[in-house]
Amino acid sequence: MRQLVLSLICGCFLAGCGAPHLHTVRQAKTDLVGEPVATIEQCIGEPQFINTAAGNEVWRYSSAQALDTGDRTLATPKPEPTADARACVFDFYVVDGRVTRVRSDNRAGWGFGSITRCSRLVSRCVALP
Repeated sequence: MRQLVLSLICGCFLAGCGAPHLHTVRQAKTDLVGEPVATIEQCIGEPQFINTAAGNEVWRYSSAQALDTGDRTLATPKPEPTADARACVFDFYVVDGRVTRVRSDNRAGWGFGSITRCSRLVSRCVALP
């Protein structure tokens, strides 16, 4: 019984720690739709890459990217493949210079605080007035 109570307390504690970060990720997926892509560059930085097909663009950002002195992402140097494989990535779908959809993929899964890497990547954009 004691072990069950401790497990429940730990579970509630861990869920509470991740909730604000999950909220930030969810908020980014809705609040950033319609924003000019220049705004995304201003608050996150340079994309890891831009994939263009049939007039649509996908701007990818990865938590494994190097950061400048202002904590914004840099396109180079490229992240190590092993780090990128466990990173949190955001894809911003862009049409005519505006974000039409935002998707995220937390490649490390959702345990052990990895959600913080996701929220950190977009937190400046969500905090915009």
